[in-house]
Amino acid sequence: MENLEFPNEESLSKFHQDVLWWKLNIQFVETEILFINRLINSAAFEQDIPNLFEQLDKFKHQIKTETRALENLKEDVNNHDGKMQNMAECEDLFCDAVYLKNHDTLKIHFERFFKSFGELKSKIFNYTGSILKNT
Repeated sequence: MENLEFPNEESLSKFHQDVLWWKLNIQFVETEILFINRLINSAAFEQDIPNLFEQLDKFKHQIKTETRALENLKEDVNNHDGKMQNMAECEDLFCDAVYLKNHDTLKIHFERFFKSFGELKSKIFNYTGSILKNT
């Protein structure tokens, strides 16, 4: 059986710091998505690249998918942030365990999203960086 403890001010502060970090990174990714959309919709690429438009369309679709995933993650983080107030009011181990599990689950969701988004961003930048027009 796991060793569960009542959350103290230090652990609540750590959870709050996690949430602030997640929110900051979500804002950063929103800005990155705006840039990526402008990039893949621009006329900055050599036009004689085989399958250029198909590849850019594929990236557009993938970015839309990641944008929806980011919106879901953002909503989950905001909901979790609101519920953290209740965590301080927990008076039993079961209540604490629920919040701790939710926090850990959200942390895993956050990490998976950022890994996936980072891989897509890398693919897009590697591809588009190699086909930019030389002016």
